Amino acid sequence: MHQTTLKPLHRRQETLRKSMAIWLDQRLEKGGLPTRHQKLMRRQICRIAIDFALQGDHDMRVLHDAHSDQALADIELSQAREAQAYFEQTMGRALEEDEPFETVDDVLHAKFEQLRKQAEQRERQKEKRKNQRTKTPSQLQAEQLLNDAQGALRSIYRQLASAVHPDRESDPLERARKTQLMSDANTAYSRGDLLTLLHLQLESNLTEAQIASNLAHDKIAALTGLITQRTQGIQRELRDVELDAIGEFGMSPAATVSEASLSRHLATLQRRLHSEITAIKSDLLTVRDDPGLKRWLKEQDAD
Repeated sequence: MHQTTLKPLHRRQETLRKSMAIWLDQRLEKGGLPTRHQKLMRRQICRIAIDFALQGDHDMRVLHDAHSDQALADIELSQAREAQAYFEQTMGRALEEDEPFETVDDVLHAKFEQLRKQAEQRERQKEKRKNQRTKTPSQLQAEQLLNDAQGALRSIYRQLASAVHPDRESDPLERARKTQLMSDANTAYSRGDLLTLLHLQLESNLTEAQIASNLAHDKIAALTGLITQRTQGIQRELRDVELDAIGEFGMSPAATVSEASLSRHLATLQRRLHSEITAIKSDLLTVRDDPGLKRWLKEQDAD
């Protein structure tokens, strides 16, 4: 939805903004404008070009540097030094570097790499301490529960594999159905996906008595725990999907994600982009003559 609806509008908006920067550059080359207006035009060119230059647009980088008192590389280097100083002060240690950072992205990459290494080191130390400690009764119980769950999972899979093995089926259609069931069962077992295996039991036409034969009382609690873990995992995955949607649509982190809320937000973004595109088109017409250009520059300077 985002790709098909908003991306074309974003591209149209970017094309129009670049057109404005290029037109201002061309008008400057013709000359005949007061010095104050030339300065304002250069400022607008740099304001537009820097956004695209920082995204890797070489032509916009060249355009920016042609009208800026400071090359973009120097601006990035200065920002990188400020970011490095800030992170080193807040973290209380120097960032590791093989060569000087050239951009803020380089600093951020180094920072996250350092944090990753620190987290790995803490995890290794934690695991080392854990292995050195005597296991508590609750830890032993948790291990036993996990072993019981794995044993129950294995029993369910074996029973399912025996029931749906395609080599034992002579009917071509039924063999194809069981081949697919067997493939699904193998995938679910390799992932430890109990819910899918239980669902496949129903699809394989096993009787309730056959299914219950694998659910001994000592393994029911283990299976319940496994289902609980899977449910929690699904909830985390759902939250990750929601966070991805929030990031993609630029929504508030506290926003409730639903089909209705995404549709409303998408419509708002569409209206905003259409409005901005219309405004840029109007500006491009306004600046075509010098009186209109001067009015437009005055408005931009006021902003």
